[in-house]
Amino acid sequence: MSEDPARTRDLGGFATRVLVAIALLAGALLVWRMHDVLLLVFAAILVAVILHAAADGLCWLLPIGRGVALALGGLLIVLVLGGVGALFGHELTKQLSDLSTLLPAAWERFVEWVGEDRVQGALDGISPNGATVASIAQTSIGLVTTALSGLVLAVLGGIYLAISPRMYHRGALKLLPDRARAPVADATRETAQGLRNWLLGQLISMAATGIAVFIGLSLIGVPSALALAIIAGLFEFIPLVGPFLGAVPAVLIALTAGVGPFLWTIGFFVVWQQIEGNAMAPLVMRFAVSIPPAVTLFALFLFGGLFGVIGVLLGGPLTVAAWILVSKLWVGQAPQQD
Repeated sequence: MSEDPARTRDLGGFATRVLVAIALLAGALLVWRMHDVLLLVFAAILVAVILHAAADGLCWLLPIGRGVALALGGLLIVLVLGGVGALFGHELTKQLSDLSTLLPAAWERFVEWVGEDRVQGALDGISPNGATVASIAQTSIGLVTTALSGLVLAVLGGIYLAISPRMYHRGALKLLPDRARAPVADATRETAQGLRNWLLGQLISMAATGIAVFIGLSLIGVPSALALAIIAGLFEFIPLVGPFLGAVPAVLIALTAGVGPFLWTIGFFVVWQQIEGNAMAPLVMRFAVSIPPAVTLFALFLFGGLFGVIGVLLGGPLTVAAWILVSKLWVGQAPQQD
């Protein structure tokens, strides 16, 4: 008895769809199990983007080759960071030491002012297993240690990627089918440019926030103004929620100086966040990819839920990369700029 050709084709198509579904599920599981490694690779890509941005600036200013510009760009970044450390390192170390003494007292005063039951209820809501200030501090120290070790690996990986990016780019594209290589290559190039623009805008915002917070807290008379300004500037890297998180240590420290400095500090951060959000941010980000704020906020929640604190820290650039890739490869058009 001969088999029905149509039935054979249907069975073959069904088997192909099952195999594709299994492959997609296996790929998703592999990505989930390896998400720490993938986040580290993404952080290395960000480092490489920064190094290439510095090299592009030097090539525009000086008649030098790309390799020399890349080396000088990395050296320049190290020298700038070292110079800042030499100028402010001693004072910053002293102020950070003072903060480690002042913050527990500021927290105790805050708990006394708000009410211990309310604060403990809020902590229980965040961590139902029973969070304490000591456990939160211990967890924070562990996260900082993990982040620093990851930063070292990301910097080393970024240097290797920056030295010969085309080799790694071509190698990754060879893993794809022939028909997908051209659109993916275009999308990844636009993603790199979008990340570069976003990082430049964030660096400007971070520097402006650090300077403004230092001046404002110094005028108000809040202790450890330099350390608090650096903390606020670093938190500015996280879109939307970062400015609020960066203000918390300054507000707590201001509470130890009295009601007047406390209220002035709150007022200063409210005014600065309005200036930064409505005047400066649109100016510095006008060349970057325009992403609706609601999309950015929900993306931060998503990456935070999937990958934890590291997902929140990298949520901004991850959102930019995902937005451009989806716009180019799925929607079929480049994301609009402001």
